[in-house]
Amino acid sequence: MLAEYVYVDDEPKEIVKPVTRVRFQSDYDITDVLRLWGNWSRKNYYSEQKSPSLFENQQKKYKELCSDDDAMLIDSALIALSKTNRQAAEQYNVLKLFYFGEKQTIEDYVAATGFGRKLERLAFNGTISIISAKDFNKQTKNIIKPLSVVDIAKKMNIDRAKIKSMKEGGENHIVGHLSAITLLTGQRLDILNSITYK
Repeated sequence: MLAEYVYVDDEPKEIVKPVTRVRFQSDYDITDVLRLWGNWSRKNYYSEQKSPSLFENQQKKYKELCSDDDAMLIDSALIALSKTNRQAAEQYNVLKLFYFGEKQTIEDYVAATGFGRKLERLAFNGTISIISAKDFNKQTKNIIKPLSVVDIAKKMNIDRAKIKSMKEGGENHIVGHLSAITLLTGQRLDILNSITYK
């Protein structure tokens, strides 16, 4: 009769593994979201520097923007990433260099006189090839140029595969942060209404 009963000690124990990493799934491409945020950030930088023409003279892909509200949500996710730990701070730096870019100084010569502008037109048409520097003023401008994974690897003196891994880790963090905001507040990026889904 005792054989009918199962003792608690005889039941197989279920092994529970600790969760080492939580991965949020998204139905959109975070690289598109971050690219538009980077464009928005560069536009604001150029506006603050009172040089909006530098933004307008870029390629079309660098002029597509997210909304101000979306940019604030993405900013909050990036700030949270930068303050998490040392590894996350490195991921933040990689994302910033890749999507926003790095400030670079360029030199430009602007016609200072009416004769200089005439020479500029003639040079553009191919009529003359040598222009005197005395009719032009040298100006320096700051531009923001997004860096490739290879450029970031050279800048940080780190292997390219490691940079790619850091970039993906940072992107995953941003997806998680944005997902958590949606779960907690119901607030979702507006851009997801118009972005191409996977």
